[in-house]
Amino acid sequence: MKLSKVYARFYKSFNFDYQRKAHRSAEPRAWEMIGDLWYPYIEVEIDRHITTVVGANESGKSHLLTAIEKAISGEGFRHQDLCRYCDFFNVARGNDFWPHLGIAWSDVTVDEVARIRHDLPEAPELFTSFLMFREGPDRLSVYFDDGSGGYEAVTREGDKAASFGREYLPRAFRIHSNVALPGALPTAELVEAQESPIPYEGERKRERNAVAILRGILTGDAATFAQKVSAAAGDLIPLLAPSAALDKDTQDKLRKSYALARKLLLQLANVDPERLVELANFIDAGENGHAAALAESINRQLEKRLNFPKYWVQDRDFQLRVTVLESGLVFTIRDRTGTEYTFDERSAGLTYFLSYFIQSQTHEPDPARSEILIMDEPDAYLSAEAQQDLLKIFAGFAEPEGSARPVQVVYVTHSPFLLDKNHAERIRVLEKGKGADGTRVIKNASQNHYEPLRSAFGAYVGETAFIGACNLLVEGAADQVLLAGMSRIIQRSGSASAADSLDLNRVVLVPCGSAQHVPYMLFLVRGRDSEAPAAIVLLDSDASGNKAAAILRKDDKEARRLINPSYVMQFAEFGVVENPAHAMFEPEDLIPVNLAVAAANRYFAEVSEFREGEAVVIAQADVTAALGPAKGICDALKVAATAQDSHIDKVGFARAVVELCEASTSTDPLAGDIGMFVERMRRLFQHINKQRRAADEEKLRHRIKATVEQHRKIFEQDHRESASREQGKFFFERIAEALDHSPEAKAIRDEMGALSDEYGLDTEPNAPIPNFEDFLLKLRVLKNAHQRRRDTRAAATPAPAAPAAGGARKVTAKPAAKPPARKRSPKAPRKNTPGE
Repeated sequence: MKLSKVYARFYKSFNFDYQRKAHRSAEPRAWEMIGDLWYPYIEVEIDRHITTVVGANESGKSHLLTAIEKAISGEGFRHQDLCRYCDFFNVARGNDFWPHLGIAWSDVTVDEVARIRHDLPEAPELFTSFLMFREGPDRLSVYFDDGSGGYEAVTREGDKAASFGREYLPRAFRIHSNVALPGALPTAELVEAQESPIPYEGERKRERNAVAILRGILTGDAATFAQKVSAAAGDLIPLLAPSAALDKDTQDKLRKSYALARKLLLQLANVDPERLVELANFIDAGENGHAAALAESINRQLEKRLNFPKYWVQDRDFQLRVTVLESGLVFTIRDRTGTEYTFDERSAGLTYFLSYFIQSQTHEPDPARSEILIMDEPDAYLSAEAQQDLLKIFAGFAEPEGSARPVQVVYVTHSPFLLDKNHAERIRVLEKGKGADGTRVIKNASQNHYEPLRSAFGAYVGETAFIGACNLLVEGAADQVLLAGMSRIIQRSGSASAADSLDLNRVVLVPCGSAQHVPYMLFLVRGRDSEAPAAIVLLDSDASGNKAAAILRKDDKEARRLINPSYVMQFAEFGVVENPAHAMFEPEDLIPVNLAVAAANRYFAEVSEFREGEAVVIAQADVTAALGPAKGICDALKVAATAQDSHIDKVGFARAVVELCEASTSTDPLAGDIGMFVERMRRLFQHINKQRRAADEEKLRHRIKATVEQHRKIFEQDHRESASREQGKFFFERIAEALDHSPEAKAIRDEMGALSDEYGLDTEPNAPIPNFEDFLLKLRVLKNAHQRRRDTRAAATPAPAAPAAGGARKVTAKPAAKPPARKRSPKAPRKNTPGE
């Protein structure tokens, strides 16, 4: 079964739903009544895969997680959890009121029905969903759909209420966000936890220092030794004096860290426990050779089984290793440069991400029931990029590969980087109401370009945090709403390739307000930093779009510095619709007339709720009559609306189109038009993605070229006249350490290898590099190695022969000729060779 909704009232910051109670059309439901009084529950819908809960401080996000745990298990109810501004919080004698929590379950299986009926014989014989409410630890009400719009209630009290579902309701478990992998694991903790108090790490160091002093003064004569001890007493007493024990919270945190390290070694790396016992014995006995050999074997096992680079994209060459010290195992990190660091020398973010990764990979699924993963603010220690990596771990739980059972994920965050913008429907925004209102749920949080999210995160973060890896600048918010909404719909269809939609976690839609503001917004995105993010532009093909495109495509240095002209796209250039019946100036023109009219009337119906009079209704014939070679869908809708003294807003219209497409079924009269529109949007996204990939690749090339050029300039500045072959070798190694695994980087590595051979950099390290001026000239074009390789291959590929007259003829394929071998002899220096 799946958790589909959480109910809470009178629980911590959750009072009751004032808005629902005040709504004129709301009707009380059976579980919302307390005697004759109506207290609607605050309801939070839970996605069947992943739910992201966001909100400002004190908005009740963490309270929601504990509400899930207590509502399922019936454990942990406390009187102090009663909402302090609810009507039932008082100290009157006989007042034994508890918080009220509930859960809605869906997708109940036949086997689960049988187990529920074993505890509740009154339950129907067949059902696929039910609701359960706990009004304290020992009072339970379960509601089943009676098939006629009502519900049948079954109640239990006492032990039967407390124990309901303990064996078959989904189990909630946590990945603890405040437990980090320890920097070292003492020998006593290698295999199993110790019950004795954990000493300060500094206490072990003091003991080692005291022993070192005693060994330094040790002699064979007892009297002389006693005199020396007396003289050294001032140094020994502070080292040997007992220190205060660690407080209980710190002890508990350390034990959890040590347990995590043991899981890493025993479960994830699959190290034999007996080998760890041997390792502990070798370390304690001072047999460093045997201990180092076992540690190296553990490192090989970690490298083989960890597969951490799949999730930590910031460094694909990352390795977690162990090193033997006299008190235990020390965890170290080896990065792409081959350098090893202790955890103290690296950021806390990597340490905590490792912790989350280990906890997720060593989790043992419950064989008898479904599970729900809960995590509270995992963003606290992670960088923006690491938070994006964490989304992969959540996806691995919710949508696992192979036959593994999916796990629902619910997590709380303060960070916009932990939002999966491809699935905005999974976002829940909580806010703290005024006075006794308590926590409230914001509806439709992701619509209208995430405005409630911006408020929840704070104005500054909300306005700046959505500039990402590749930015797609569009004219207005309507374009953002339409493109993002249709992209999500295509992704949820399950049959789309990556090119058929926009990956909204990698592509950020930036609305500029209008076409005339696009150049300035492009400057804000790319013009102020030395390393500019990738950006592409989509403009309409109307007069204002043409003018903006002309400015951005201008053949001057400043314009080209901002953007490559080929990344300035205009809608009509794609030719998405062949032989269109009306103008194709903007994305809205892809909407079939029937769907456009239905969306416009939906928009007018929504607006009428806040205005006097009847809702405007426009006819398809009026819109069709207004269409033409110079007028597209939006212009025709404006004509039809103006004829009725009304106006249609483009953002509201775009939202209505997306809502109709989301709600469509196979029996929908608009299903054919929606299918046509979805297919047209696929084609549009394919064109956009082609340019997006090119912009990403160009950014990568520029970054690699800038890295190579920076190292070259430093090398040339330090070695104006000559350099040793060893210095040249180290120079190439520094460049190689900074490169990734792209084709551009591989071409540069290959070129450096060829230059090393040509100039003998691997031989006679102290000898000078021969023909040093020629060597420097070749370094100046090293950054263009990939382009030269492509040019060489293109030149070596013969042009296809023209077919003989009278039809095609059979051609026998021949192997391609090999390109000429590289000459190893140094070339004479040339003058006036360009350095760029």
